[in-house]
Amino acid sequence: MFILFQEYDDSAYNLYMNVNVSDKAKRIPDYVKKILILIESSGYKAYVAGGAVRDIVLGKTPHDYDIATSARPSDTVRILENAGIHFYDNAAKHGTVTAVTGEGEVEVTTFREDGSYSDLRRPDGVIFKTTIEEDVRRRDFTINSMYMDSEGNISDPEGGQDDCIRKLIRTVGNADERFSEDALRILRAVRFSSRLGFDIEPVTLRAMEDHAEELKKISGERIASELTGIVTGKYAPQAIRTCWKILTVIIPEIGICRGFDQHSKYHDRDVLEHTLDVLNEIPFIEGEGRDPELAMAALFHDLGKPECFKTDENGTGHMKGHPIISTVITDRVLNELKYSRQFITDVCLLVRLHDTYIKPDRIEVHKFMSRYPEAILEKLKVLQRADILAHSPLGQSRIRRLEELNSISDELKKSGAVFDIRDLEIDGKDIIALGVKEGPEIGEILSEIFNSYLEEKCPNSKELLIIEAQNIISKKSV
Repeated sequence: MFILFQEYDDSAYNLYMNVNVSDKAKRIPDYVKKILILIESSGYKAYVAGGAVRDIVLGKTPHDYDIATSARPSDTVRILENAGIHFYDNAAKHGTVTAVTGEGEVEVTTFREDGSYSDLRRPDGVIFKTTIEEDVRRRDFTINSMYMDSEGNISDPEGGQDDCIRKLIRTVGNADERFSEDALRILRAVRFSSRLGFDIEPVTLRAMEDHAEELKKISGERIASELTGIVTGKYAPQAIRTCWKILTVIIPEIGICRGFDQHSKYHDRDVLEHTLDVLNEIPFIEGEGRDPELAMAALFHDLGKPECFKTDENGTGHMKGHPIISTVITDRVLNELKYSRQFITDVCLLVRLHDTYIKPDRIEVHKFMSRYPEAILEKLKVLQRADILAHSPLGQSRIRRLEELNSISDELKKSGAVFDIRDLEIDGKDIIALGVKEGPEIGEILSEIFNSYLEEKCPNSKELLIIEAQNIISKKSV
């Protein structure tokens, strides 16, 4: 057995075996069970299938439910219409009709077999089948191949329950065939590993690596969705460590950073291991995961180190300017994957600032806080703390500097300090009232006033700010 994350234990098995059939059936929400029974009472087979059954076996509460049925899409539409259940059928040509209820949506898909995959992502067509066993054989991984009837009876023709117990990700059937059909399944396996903490079965992993280059033919948006799921998963560092060869197809710098010795007393791990330790320190919240921007920034923050690495006469490594190089890499990759402009902007800013530690002085901190959005600064605190904790014991001494800076920023906020020129007790109308004509000069004067406020030369009092404005105007007129 190939175990990386944990030793085999029977906790999952005990959990599953201690839940009897009626209890399992209760885990199917009434709105889902209603649709199952409606289809069954119309003379068709219907089962909850895929991820929902996997989650039930693992003792988790499913977030969504899919139904597999022998009913054709037209039959499903008729059944839902007769029952007064709303639906939409924009995926009916692929066999799926989505039932819409007040409690949630349920995808109802006809048993099917996918045709050829000329684009390595979507089947060129589907062939409807009559049995669930035929349908199961087209699925990606054994843990997603189980199905459950309305009474809670689970069927498992591909050994998914056993793989859940062993915490193992394994393809249904031949691994090469599964990944040749749909290359995105490679990243899905990494995401499941990151989310569940499951190991990837050796034959499956080898096939993933063999077919990794085919990911270049997949759209950036679909890769982005999987990459986000990977970095935000609870077991992301372990999953990336195992699948680093695969991820280098998307982010080549990951391969360069693996094994790259930093030759520094502040770092006792190579660049990739340090990076994974930083990611591990980004808080994980059950039911939510890691913050996507923070997790992505952790992954990219040091990827530029090898490019700017130099050693001095003592053999000590220096990587000055690596935040800028890392930002360039971040911008390139996230744009290639077509992330949103705001997401790219935020992640790049976090990467660029991650190694910025200003003088722990009230005025300097206030100026720094006025340059960037508050939400980014709050995330920067988390990223910098994670980065420091992933250093060697000597490098971790920097935490005191961070705590001092954070203490000053907290005190500024508590004192009612403002960080945006728009929050001053004076605005353009007040400047115009002092005799200044409308135009760019007004903005220039307000900027000077704001700078005086930041340097604590003038408090945020309208009366005193007016006096400051008059002084500035007088100097300009001389």
